[in-house]
This record gives sequence, structure tokens and C-alpha cells, in this order.
Amino acid sequence: MRIGERIKALRVERGLQQRELALASSLAPSMVSQIESGRLTPSLHTVGRLASALGVPVAALFEIPACNRISISRKRECPVVQFDGSAETWRVLGTGLFRGKIRAVVSTIGRKGPGVRTDRVVIGPGQMKLFYVLEGKVALDHDGERHVLEAGDSAVLDGGLPHTWENLGTKPARALWVILG
Repeated sequence: MRIGERIKALRVERGLQQRELALASSLAPSMVSQIESGRLTPSLHTVGRLASALGVPVAALFEIPACNRISISRKRECPVVQFDGSAETWRVLGTGLFRGKIRAVVSTIGRKGPGVRTDRVVIGPGQMKLFYVLEGKVALDHDGERHVLEAGDSAVLDGGLPHTWENLGTKPARALWVILG
């Protein structure tokens, strides 16, 4: 289930019209319609507004209720998140992972671009992250230190300390982030 479908399902479950959800989240009704239909990928800020208006945590918009012992996530169904003012996008992996203690995203940055600053993403002190470079050459800045990594390189870091990453190449860079705890 895509994020727009999940938002629509929660809206319908609560007996809200699109216009009512738009008003409650301070968004244009046309934007809510485009998000629900999958024609527009919402920024994380917009996702936060919608979650608040629906009375659910942001993570609930990325979860698909598991009904079996295995949940398959098809590439076309994984929610994609964008950040206002950044070229970075996240593809959220694994249905229902947000309910547990592990969250995983594949993050992509266009050529020669910076990633999202850590003050934009809520990570608790002591929460560990695994960072694995899938494609490209990147700089991982963590707590004032810069580390250059290439495809196949990885790092484990304290996600509560200031960190960001940057694409050093001329082609898009992709990395897997796994957040533990």
C-alpha cells in the first residue's frame, strides 16, 4: 500500500472528506487529492501535518498492518518521502518495520548534493544507525569528522549525534540506512 492509499484509508476510516482533511492539516484540497492518488509525493513536513490531522503518529502512515507471518514489500508500494529544501529522498523499506525496533530506508541524493540535516529527522540519543553505500562516492560527516565512503563501504554510528551525508559524485548516490532501537 502506498502512502497516499494509506492516508486515504485512514481518512475514510475516520469518516472525513478530502476537504475536511485538507482544512485540518492546513493543506490545499487539491494537494490532498494528488497525494491520495499517488500523483504527488508529500514531503516529510506534509506527512507530519496529515498524520496530526488524522490523529496518528507519522510512522502509522508508513505501516501496513501485517496479517501473516511474512509481509512482502514491492518496490512500487514502498512509500517515498521527500524533504523540503533538500534533494534527498527516502524509500521506506519493509512493511510494518516502524512498529518494531528497526527502521530501514534507501536514501538517494542527486549529483553533488547534500543530504538532510539531522535536526530534520527525529533520532533519540544512543539510537544506532547502520549506513551502507549502495552506489556512488559519498562523504559521511559525523560529530565533526568527515569520512569518505564508496559503494560497498559501511559505517555504524550513534544516530543521536549530529550527522549528514553528501554525494561527492556527478551521478546520484544511494545508501541504505538502518535505524536500530
